Amino acid sequence: MKKILVILTGGTIGSASVNGTVDVSPDAARSIEHLYYEKYGRDVDFELIQPINTLSENIIPEIWLKLCDCLDGISCADYSGIVICHGSDTLSYTACLAAMLYNHLPIPVVLTASNYELGNEKSNGLVNFRSAVCLIKSGIRGVFVSYAGADGSNDIYIASRIMESDPYNDEYRSFDGRVWGRIVSDKLEIYSSPGKAELEAFKPLNIKRPQSFDKMVMLIRPYPGMSYKNISLDGISAVVHYMYHSATACIVGDDTSVIGFAERCAEKGIKLYMASFKDRNIERAYLSSREILKSNAVPLFNISPEAAYVKALIAENSEDFDINDTLFFENM
Repeated sequence: MKKILVILTGGTIGSASVNGTVDVSPDAARSIEHLYYEKYGRDVDFELIQPINTLSENIIPEIWLKLCDCLDGISCADYSGIVICHGSDTLSYTACLAAMLYNHLPIPVVLTASNYELGNEKSNGLVNFRSAVCLIKSGIRGVFVSYAGADGSNDIYIASRIMESDPYNDEYRSFDGRVWGRIVSDKLEIYSSPGKAELEAFKPLNIKRPQSFDKMVMLIRPYPGMSYKNISLDGISAVVHYMYHSATACIVGDDTSVIGFAERCAEKGIKLYMASFKDRNIERAYLSSREILKSNAVPLFNISPEAAYVKALIAENSEDFDINDTLFFENM
């Protein structure tokens, strides 16, 4: 087996706690190699690089460009796979970006994180890292996330479907609510689509990655009483408006109607993406959904907030990509 490339980006998995304050630490990040060999033995060789060193809450699109530059410069023939160690807060967003732009790589890419810094006995970082290694050893190709569940299961997610960790239990979930796979006794078990045959048959679109994210995308979500008049559209190229679960949003009131907001976007030449509709053949819909579909808004179907935002950001900053193209199993 060839060596595995480990891309360190900071985050909790690359942090240390000093006097109760957790912050990134290059030495702590690189300790993962020693800790792995100490617990699991030297069953694989690693090469570690660190193009980014930040807590993931500080990730912005410009930092994503640094990660893209790093991935573009990799000679995949030299490695069996790539592990990206990332902070947990924005892991779901970076996972979507990697899934959409780097699903064409001939080797697996696995993002992973940690709930506590590696020096903390409560940390699941090393277990998550081990699951990433086992996934790469399975030989399956694609872009994934490895992160242990609260029940101790070594869960694997399709990277374009993972959603933000909840703020109470610190657990991730997939957009479709199903566990895609798990590492059991160091072997990958797949429980839902896409299966191994689907992944092997997958044909990448090979879109050109954006060279900048100068065209900014805004992500908003509704809540009762949200006033659209307080939302500035200055400097915005597109808006992803994520709706309530029934594919609805408020359509009453001068300041609270999404229809008025859609008209504002149209007047300014700003694209408005509305997500997430459930069915392309809409036979039954709420009145608000019908009114939204009559507006200038572009409907997105069966997609997470993170995937919708990242996909729109790529679409706005790429010339050869259509928002309706499926990139890597992000649409259910």
